[in-house]
Amino acid sequence: MKHAAIIEVLLRHAYYADLRCPDLSIEPSDATARLLRDHRCDWRSSPQGVRVLSPLDPAGQPFLPLPGDAALLFYLAVRGGDFDVVTDLASLRGRPAPVFTDAGAGTDGELRLAPDDPARPRLPPGVLAVVEIRPGSAPRPARFQVSFPARQARWAYYCVTDLAPAAGELAVVDASPDAAGALRFSAVTLEPTDPVAAQIERRYPGMRCACFVSDQPVAARAEPRRSLELRLGPDRVAGPLPNPSMQSAAEEDLLFQIIKYRAQSFQTP
Repeated sequence: MKHAAIIEVLLRHAYYADLRCPDLSIEPSDATARLLRDHRCDWRSSPQGVRVLSPLDPAGQPFLPLPGDAALLFYLAVRGGDFDVVTDLASLRGRPAPVFTDAGAGTDGELRLAPDDPARPRLPPGVLAVVEIRPGSAPRPARFQVSFPARQARWAYYCVTDLAPAAGELAVVDASPDAAGALRFSAVTLEPTDPVAAQIERRYPGMRCACFVSDQPVAARAEPRRSLELRLGPDRVAGPLPNPSMQSAAEEDLLFQIIKYRAQSFQTP
């Protein structure tokens, strides 16, 4: 008997170049799994999302159609990786039982977060959110997606150097040909209470530290930016600079990278 996908939910994450989200798993709830089996439906889960397949009758329609008032629930769980680190979770924070629902989904199929409902049961342990699909009101095949935004933070480069200020001005520059999307960095005055500057002072006595911070928050992404350079006046002296580690945090919304510049050499500590 021929089978065809009747429902598909894709997981998307802006951090990854291919938008696939390998850090999540999606599985039907026990009640949904029973309902699908009772209607001879199968499901296939992958890092890309989940597909529900139904056997078709000779007319190409589902052999045992799902009830029009059914609510299919799928559990989203973090299964590893750096999901919590690279994801902007502001929309989920503080919600006891977030639900992505097809109610009100636009023509793009993007599932929206439902308003909080105090009567909604709490999520099972380890579950990040629920995906709710009501096949009776969905087109066939029903294709949806859940998109997660990347975390945003300002980037800071702490440059350790033996270069005297009078010898020339250091700067971090984004040399991307896309001028509109290029990052811009400004030199900032280091405060005595800056923990990174204090660490550098202890580790590199006798050298000075210059700090450059992005003017705007930067969306995290897995692929490095290959257009960031350290310049001395108009001259490129090092690059491409590495992205700040997502595990580093001088402040809650500030990621940093320490770089080292000498007159004769450049290295990342």
